[in-house]
Amino acid sequence: MIQRIQSLFLLLVMIAMTLMLFFPVWNKQNPETGAKASLTIATLLHEANGQIVHKQNVIYLGIGAAVAIVLASISLFSYKNRKLQVMINLINTLVIIGVLIGEVLLSFKGEKFFLPAVKGAYGIGFYMPGVALVCNALANRFIRRDEMLVRSMDRLR
Repeated sequence: MIQRIQSLFLLLVMIAMTLMLFFPVWNKQNPETGAKASLTIATLLHEANGQIVHKQNVIYLGIGAAVAIVLASISLFSYKNRKLQVMINLINTLVIIGVLIGEVLLSFKGEKFFLPAVKGAYGIGFYMPGVALVCNALANRFIRRDEMLVRSMDRLR
């Protein structure tokens, strides 16, 4: 049912991935030369002296986050079929892991633009897939616990 604890965790998955859409993932700045590099869910950007040196479209991060939000909402409202709910959450785990790997790889790529010794700063958007992954795993755990409880009650009848 919607009022169970796994519903709260699935809601947190949706909130975390939505926050990822609106907050920066990573950025790096060199105050001496004015060079900047930033990663959002749409672009990996490197600017030097006010001009764009490198711009890469990474919209697939945003698409992955949107897919994770949709899967979490589908799972939230399919509470009557717990096996389907578990399967949807497992697929959602793979999607979130893909987004997380994409973020890490792109931030490593951005580190190489200038001053490789100086590390960039991770934004709130970088940590949100990790939060969503933990909440998704907890939701799956509680869904399985409910399924085992229902099975044990069926045996007692």
